[in-house]
Amino acid sequence: MENSIETTNIEIAIAVLFGSLMLALIGVFMFLMVIIYQKRKINAIREQQQLIVQYEQAVLKAKVEIREETLKYVGQELHDNVGQVLSLIKLYLSRPDTQRKADVGQLIDQAIKDIRLLSHDLNINRVEQYSLNDFIEQELNKVLKAGIVKISFENQGFCEPTSFHDRLMISRIFQECINNILKHADAKHIIVKLVAEDGGCALSIADDGIGFESDSTLKGAGLNNIYDRVRLIGGRIEIMSSPGDGTKVILRIPQE
Repeated sequence: MENSIETTNIEIAIAVLFGSLMLALIGVFMFLMVIIYQKRKINAIREQQQLIVQYEQAVLKAKVEIREETLKYVGQELHDNVGQVLSLIKLYLSRPDTQRKADVGQLIDQAIKDIRLLSHDLNINRVEQYSLNDFIEQELNKVLKAGIVKISFENQGFCEPTSFHDRLMISRIFQECINNILKHADAKHIIVKLVAEDGGCALSIADDGIGFESDSTLKGAGLNNIYDRVRLIGGRIEIMSSPGDGTKVILRIPQE
């Protein structure tokens, strides 16, 4: 009888000990889970903060680059167009001729028109003032005016990022794509489409230039900024090209 009682007490003690051990293990497990959760939460907050900082830095860089592009364009226009017109006016005025008064008047009108257009383009806040469609049209008109390539632009549906900063980033991405075409593609024709899609928009930029085939060429062409900016606005980009068949870039833009 006593042996039976002792055995029962031992079993109870073992059960209590086992139960206590299990509770301790569960407690330790829960404690570790809480620590892991807190670390993941802290890491997630840090990553989000870093992403915000990267986004703000990219926006600031895009503003500076657009300002530089605008000033460069204005400088070229002043030298190539307005400067030439004023030189002709000076030439005509140095040789007084009543028959050329009308020509001088036309040249002065042309110079005034060119300066007004440059004043309009010099407004570096135009990305904020105009829609994405209007900005693309203005940039393409500049390229067309240079007479280097033919331009086609098609707009289907309503495509307009709600965030000004996103529009700024997309505008700069578009400028970089066009600049890459002009610098590297040796293209005769650029085709641009801005199309509304479910949940967003697609901006495609295609050319009939020399094309390329390797991933290393993509990186060598200085497209890292484009990839970074696409990531920061939550978009996606596809670049398709092959030697002799030109290049096509499709930027998919989220739109609320």
